Parts: sequence; C-alpha cells; structure tokens
Amino acid sequence: MTPLLVVLSLYAAIVAVLGPRLVRACRRWEGAAPRLGLALWIALPTSWVVAVFSLGLAAIAALSGGLGLAGLLHACLHAVQVVLGVHHPSDVPAALALIGSLAFLLRLAAVAARHARRTRRHRRAHRRAVRGLSRNLLHHGRWITVVDAAEPAAYCLPGRVPAIVVTRGAVRRLRPPEFAAVLAHEAAHLRGKHHLCAGWVAVLAQSFPFVPVLRAAVPEVARLVEWIADDRAGRDHGSRTVARALAAMATAAHPRAPAPRAALAAAGSDVPERVERLLRPRPPARSAHWRIAVALALPLLALTAATALVVPSATADPTPLCAGPGVVAELR
Repeated sequence: MTPLLVVLSLYAAIVAVLGPRLVRACRRWEGAAPRLGLALWIALPTSWVVAVFSLGLAAIAALSGGLGLAGLLHACLHAVQVVLGVHHPSDVPAALALIGSLAFLLRLAAVAARHARRTRRHRRAHRRAVRGLSRNLLHHGRWITVVDAAEPAAYCLPGRVPAIVVTRGAVRRLRPPEFAAVLAHEAAHLRGKHHLCAGWVAVLAQSFPFVPVLRAAVPEVARLVEWIADDRAGRDHGSRTVARALAAMATAAHPRAPAPRAALAAAGSDVPERVERLLRPRPPARSAHWRIAVALALPLLALTAATALVVPSATADPTPLCAGPGVVAELR
C-alpha cells in the first residue's frame, strides 16, 4: 500500500504543476488526432482529481486502523466526535484527513451544481429572448432555428431539446455549400456531446483554480472540440469549404453577435488558427496517434493505481471499527 501512496502522491504533485507542459509537448501532433488530444486533456485533470480524492480516502482508512473504507461511515461518526473534542493526539490526523476529503468532495459538488444551474438559466433565457424573433426550418432533413438578426452567427444549444441556431445574416452571407458545412459543424458538436467535455473541465478549474493543469485544460478543450467539429464538417463538405465558411463568419462577426454564453458557436474561438489548420497539410496520422496514446497512458495508469489503492480498503471488514475506538486501539 505504501508504494502506491507514494507514487500517487508524486503523480498528483507533478501533474498539478507540470501537466500543462507535458500535454503541450503533444500539441504539434494534436492537429492530426484531435479526438485523442481531447481524451488526453480530459483524462489528465480527471486523473488528478481522482488521485487526490483516493489519497484522502486511503488516508482515512489507514489512520482509522486500516479497517477499510467499508467502515467509512463509522469512521466519519468517530471523526466528528474527534473534531468536537479531541480525546487522543493520534486521532487528529484521521480527523484532518476526513475533513480534507469531505471539503474536496463538497467543493466539487457545489461548483458542479452551480455550473449546471447557471447553464440551464442562460439557455432558457436565450430561448425566451429569441422565441418571438425566430422560426424553425427544415434544411436537408435537419431542423434549424433561424433568428431574425443581421449579424452572421451560428451556434448550437444543447439540452433536452437540442437546437442548431443560425441568424438571417448567416443565411444571406454564406453560399449554400458553406452554409451546409456550418450546419454540419454544429451538428457534430451536438452528436459528440462537446458541451459535457467543456463543462466538466470548467467545473474542475472553477473548483480548484490554484491548480495549473486544471486551468490550462479549459482553453485546450475548447480548441480541440472545435477542431473535431471542423474535421467532421470537412469530411462531409471539404476542408476548404469549412475554412471559407469560418472566414466569412469571422470577418463579418459583430461584437454583439447573438450567440449565448451556454452555446458552442461556429466562429467562436481561434478562427485564424482553425482556418490555417484546415488548409495546411496534416502530420502523419499514425505517428500522431502513437505519440498521444503514449501520453494518454500516464493518466490511465494513475486511474488504475487509484483503483488499486482504494478497492482493497473498500472491501475490508469494518466490524472492528464498528465495535468502537477501544477495539481499534487494541488492534493498533
């Protein structure tokens, strides 16, 4: 158990500080394998959170007598008593481990709930705002919402009833192939559930803003989901057509374009970089996949180590702990 604790602790510390540099080393190959790059940027922050929480749970189990996480409820009740009145100095580390783990988990849950409420509120407000200014049209088998606005814009609104929204300015400015490419781009966002990827890393970064790897994940995931949607639209309509559509939308975009905060807009971020990527030759796909897969093995190994650390404790017999602190003292 001790070697796993040491390894997982080192992993959490190194990834927290050096994670962004490690992943940016793969950036030159992400253009050929954006899906793997997205998996890497989600797996790395997630593995850090799981590693830290697993360390806290394992510490509770070990400091409570090594009796397992199955007796965690009893350890919690005992630790609450310790917090209210410390009866023995050896109880203090277990209480601190419990308080830290609960604070970690509650912080994450509270930020996630707040993010979900805010996102739903923005989407509902936007739908109400455009209800009287829009109409639904069937375009080549796909329903779209056309908003009566002069600024060219296109975005998707995920949710229970997902929608692809375009403005009348976009309909007028884009040629039919370019307009179809923009719709394919937004449909790729909805099919890929990209809002969940962006939302997850945003929750992690807001929960623990002092961790560099979590902060760095937000813009990287935003960039990669756009690349993935660009590639999907490019396979159906051609990369040059997608590039022309992005350029047309970006050069005409008004600073007050009606895309809401909770949406994924076609010309929302890094348009020059995306256009350049669509037009330039790609790195060899096989080499890119291999290199990013090697980097992806690091967080996967960390998740495996966290599982190996927690599962044996979770299946241990909690009976001695339930019997009371006197039995625990005898076992120590």
